[in-house]
Amino acid sequence: MAGARQLAELNGTSLTQFLSSLIAAGTRELRANADIRLRAEHANRAAALSILSQVPDPTPLAGDALPGTH
Repeated sequence: MAGARQLAELNGTSLTQFLSSLIAAGTRELRANADIRLRAEHANRAAALSILSQVPDPTPLAGDALPGTH
């Protein structure tokens, strides 16, 4: 708990406010992960790959290529 108090001080908040913000952030992260998993369960991999196969693969402009590619 001493570590949490110290971090709250560094953030200029009360311990209660600091803990509340951590709980809120954790809750948002869990909700986002659940939403992503739910969407993934309903995804159609074959359809997604079909769409991606239609995207052109042009040579990048000078200076835009990733190292070790093209």
